[in-house]
Amino acid sequence: DLNISVTAVFIASEENNSAVNVGTGVDKLVAEGLLEHLKDGPILWVDSADSQPCIGTAGVNTWILKAEGRLFHSGLPHKGINAIELAHEAVKEIQAKFYEAFPPHEQEKVYNFSTPSTMKPTQIKCAEGGLNQIPPWCEVS
Repeated sequence: DLNISVTAVFIASEENNSAVNVGTGVDKLVAEGLLEHLKDGPILWVDSADSQPCIGTAGVNTWILKAEGRLFHSGLPHKGINAIELAHEAVKEIQAKFYEAFPPHEQEKVYNFSTPSTMKPTQIKCAEGGLNQIPPWCEVS
């Protein structure tokens, strides 16, 4: 007797940021906690976004990196600490450790995987201010 559950998520227009799609799709499911039970995996991902169905295992690890700097006028950058630059350097270090820990697997070529595991930032925001201000904080996710 197997005690299992199956969750199917149908994604339409995932990369389309039009106003019609705001609050829909995977982002909406995550925001409402409807995918929480999937975080411990395993997940079987079936995708046909490019040309034909492909199957692979997938996981997701959501993350936010917040860098805190020091607000100052950009004409005197030595008196401020640029949070955007801090975040950039931190992400480079974290990615280097990620790719060291999770290098491409030799079987990926056998199964014609187009890419190995990746860790890519997809969003950035920072304190709003004038274009002549060094931002005091920045979030990357």
